[in-house]
Amino acid sequence: MRATCRPLGPRGFLLIEVMVATTLLAVGVTAALNAIFSSLKATSEARMYSKALFLGQKVMSELEARATLNDEYTVPRAGVFEDYPNYRWQAASENIDRFWTRQIRVTIIWADDPRKLYDDDECFFYRLVTEVRRARYPEDYEK
Repeated sequence: MRATCRPLGPRGFLLIEVMVATTLLAVGVTAALNAIFSSLKATSEARMYSKALFLGQKVMSELEARATLNDEYTVPRAGVFEDYPNYRWQAASENIDRFWTRQIRVTIIWADDPRKLYDDDECFFYRLVTEVRRARYPEDYEK
């Protein structure tokens, strides 16, 4: 019986090949994790903005109803949301005489941490503006 000699090819990887493959894998995994965390952060911010919009519309509708139904033109200046401790609101109003309207501005302010809610550097802001038609009374026509 005769033994045949086969040429032996490379049986494994060189150390440099392993190091390059590991580096590429680490870079790829890091990039994928970074993309996932960025997506989670963007989703969280979108949820906070949506909640701010909802709360702002709620406050705005209450102020509009107060101004139109009750002929009450005083607007509360600020308030908090009992169910949402990270959020608060501020309001301001201004008469626009030339159009018989009143402009109401509501600003929703929120922070990630309720303890930072009054620190303007740590807060986010969302502002809504609307105009409410003022009631006309007979004495208004005499002017």
